[in-house]
Amino acid sequence: MEFEAIQKYFKTIDFGSVTNGLLFTIGSLIFVKLLQKLIQWFNFVRKGPPGPVGLPIVGSLPFLGKEPCKTLRNMKDKYGDIISVYLGPKYAAVVLNEYSVMKEVLNHPYALDRAKEQFSSLGSLGFGTENGEKWQEQRKFVLSAARNLGLGKGPWQTLLTDEASNLVEDVRKFKGQPKNIAPLLISSLNAGIISLLIGRRLNKDEEANKIKLCYDYADVAFKYCGPADPVSLIPGLRKLCEVFKIGGVDHAAKTIRTFTSFVR
Repeated sequence: MEFEAIQKYFKTIDFGSVTNGLLFTIGSLIFVKLLQKLIQWFNFVRKGPPGPVGLPIVGSLPFLGKEPCKTLRNMKDKYGDIISVYLGPKYAAVVLNEYSVMKEVLNHPYALDRAKEQFSSLGSLGFGTENGEKWQEQRKFVLSAARNLGLGKGPWQTLLTDEASNLVEDVRKFKGQPKNIAPLLISSLNAGIISLLIGRRLNKDEEANKIKLCYDYADVAFKYCGPADPVSLIPGLRKLCEVFKIGGVDHAAKTIRTFTSFVR
């Protein structure tokens, strides 16, 4: 009896109407969301500093090219030292193209916050990926603790001096020939930081795997911390990369976990 009653109930339902209603609801939600983004884009264009208008939703992302920093810097001639650029569906960016303006703005408390880049969502270590007051408090504590431990003097000074001397010697080996020293600088920076953390320099021969891990970690950090990285600007794209493990996200997360384990 109960089964027959259920069958009769389903026969009375017009599934065509239900499907149409569901599609209408989904379409309405999408329309409202697009309208919201359009209004947000219009308000930013109207109220923000001068800058390119861009397109609704995607803003100026399609026009930044392969070198966004150069594209934004070239806009200075047309729009001035302070320009506004709409990047993706979430972020309205203000670009500073003059050192004096950067110095003034970045010293202001309102400049402490920033867009969340993909690196901070991969399980990174330390206060470098924090924002706002939390970052300010942790930075103050770390600097105070470092000074109490002897930062800039004693054993720490010796470690940094030795590392700087090694860097100079490595550069001299180029004998004045033009070279890309970025990998060398990153390696030296990593070695200096690790020396401060563990109290000694890593042996290049016996601990080559640890040195490579530090280099890989720095490479991941620089790669995924780019402020104009589309993955950082489009939240849905970040989630897509994490779920389907594309764009090197899986390798980056593994490197961060291994480095975190090494430091601890």
